[in-house]
Amino acid sequence: MKIKSAILSLTILTALTSTVAVSHDTSDSAFAKALQSEQRSQADRERDAGRMPEKVMEFFGIKPGMTVLEVLSSGGYYTEVLSHRVGHKGNVIAQNNNFILEVFDGRFAKEFDKRTAKQRLPNVKHYKKEFGEFDLNNEVDVVTVVLNYHDLYSAASKEKRMKILAQLKKALKPGGVLGLIDMQSTAKDHDPKLHRVNEMYVKQELAEAGFELDSEAAFLRNPNDDYTKVVFDPTVRGKTDRFVLRFRKPV
Repeated sequence: MKIKSAILSLTILTALTSTVAVSHDTSDSAFAKALQSEQRSQADRERDAGRMPEKVMEFFGIKPGMTVLEVLSSGGYYTEVLSHRVGHKGNVIAQNNNFILEVFDGRFAKEFDKRTAKQRLPNVKHYKKEFGEFDLNNEVDVVTVVLNYHDLYSAASKEKRMKILAQLKKALKPGGVLGLIDMQSTAKDHDPKLHRVNEMYVKQELAEAGFELDSEAAFLRNPNDDYTKVVFDPTVRGKTDRFVLRFRKPV
């Protein structure tokens, strides 16, 4: 009877843990292995070559046990990467607003829900908040804004962007990092239709908001990009020239 009970307990434990994709091993090799796991979709793994998530995590200084606020998570490609990087002792606060969740017939909401179903990424909280509603105060180690600042720059007024940046700054712990990736444009007049933004404008706004530029990286740069083309054009999609910036909230 004891043997049967032990087998039953093991079976239940296996069933409960089989949907949990976050490893308790927080080493760099375990993170690399998690990225290659078949528990991640084939589409995500194919996107890794162009996005270089391991280098992004390293450059932003994201480590096991940290709390990360991901701004505009969309369908959750980076949500899952972050979940594996911070591990079971860390937390990912994946923010989406109503527009992102409703656009394209709810495509991103469905993708996010599928990705996190059955507590598959138990360290992820879906933070459904509009800009202006954030309630985080000095509790986040890193904020990430990946391929989304150009939309804020195009759709929101300068005053609203400054309020958003103030919220992100408030969410961060002193000395915390804001990591930003976006697609480069020319320094001429901004064209919202291209879904790009010039890094000079981004640096100026973050400085105005009180962030300090800590470092910038070139591993996602592509000097052969054609800045006149919208980023969804098949000839440049996935191969755009992207700048990677690390800012800090002053101590």
